[in-house]
Amino acid sequence: MRTGLTVQRDQDNFKLFDLLLIVGLTLAPMTGFRVWRVGPAEILCLLWGIRSLLKWRFRKSDTLSFFAVFLITLALGFVICTFVAPSETSLTGLLTWLYLAIIAMSLYEGLSKRSLYYVEKLLRIYSTTAILWFLFLYGYGRLVSKTFLGAPLWYYSRFSGGATNPHQVAVMLCGLSFVYVRQILNRRRVLLNLLFTAASVFLLLKTSSSTGILAFFTGALICIYLLAIHAFPRSKAQVAILMTLGILLIGLFVYSFVFDRFMKWVASDSNGLGRLRIFASFPETFAKSPIVGLGPGTHGENGYIEFHNTYLEIAAASGIVGFAAFTLYTVRIFKKVLRGDWRLFPILVAMYAYGLAGFAMRRLVYWGVLVFSIVIAEKRLALMEQDPGGGEL
Repeated sequence: MRTGLTVQRDQDNFKLFDLLLIVGLTLAPMTGFRVWRVGPAEILCLLWGIRSLLKWRFRKSDTLSFFAVFLITLALGFVICTFVAPSETSLTGLLTWLYLAIIAMSLYEGLSKRSLYYVEKLLRIYSTTAILWFLFLYGYGRLVSKTFLGAPLWYYSRFSGGATNPHQVAVMLCGLSFVYVRQILNRRRVLLNLLFTAASVFLLLKTSSSTGILAFFTGALICIYLLAIHAFPRSKAQVAILMTLGILLIGLFVYSFVFDRFMKWVASDSNGLGRLRIFASFPETFAKSPIVGLGPGTHGENGYIEFHNTYLEIAAASGIVGFAAFTLYTVRIFKKVLRGDWRLFPILVAMYAYGLAGFAMRRLVYWGVLVFSIVIAEKRLALMEQDPGGGEL
């Protein structure tokens, strides 16, 4: 006689159709495979997502609410931009955001229908597949050829893993490195996950992405902070207050030293000080259409270049309304993740930190990792509501 647990595990056996999602997200950083802006990753993820959307029963979610407002503001901003700064508009950018919205919403819908056990399994399969694949590409690029099926594996001396620049793979590595850290904190296959964490950091360093390194260390500091707080489960609030006050006090004494070192580090990057100059042009751009922005496009330095900052790009493209929707979305998912499973929080922090000097939010892999984290947190919260402690691992 089959037990309920056995039946549940049978239902949660890996579905072959989900290979489309796994392979699609794994190949997502490899923009060297694209024709125009479409490659195998975009097609595979869309095919997987269409199935979810065809079975979609309308229900409100944080991701749906955000994109509903964000896409409307982008469209309105695009119209305004055609009048006030026509050279800065980008119809392809508008289509890119529509595609990302479809992927994010279909991924959320598809994963939400699966069990927590299965979603966790999918994330493990994806992260393992991705790291093994890019380790293979790194070795191939070092020993065999600088390209793989026409996709460049190097950007000058920096590992790009099949992308036209290293940032595509660096964003993925920032997120996945903390997927493995979470597994270590959960005491699951600790040695194996330590090796995968080390492999992720190794590949990240080989991209020579200063933004990626900053994002990783930001995530690591948050991870240490949360780990220290949860080491005292009966007095989390008090420990959090004491640690925060301690950090602020230390910050007052070392602020000048840290700021000086930070500026030298920024200056050491060939694009570092140039990015600060681009950021400084934001007020002039924002003034052109502050309510709904200017839509997707090249708005930095009066239409010369993108801002290379997720948050300035969002504000410039969608204005006050769109940025408010993004802020609300961020607060909601951060609170949800902290309550549902704080071990997921460093993943989000690293991805968001990458946005400080890059448009991480416009990457396909960004939404893949983000939505996985959101769905897992929501499912753990649901378990906690049914049974206090039921969402714990």
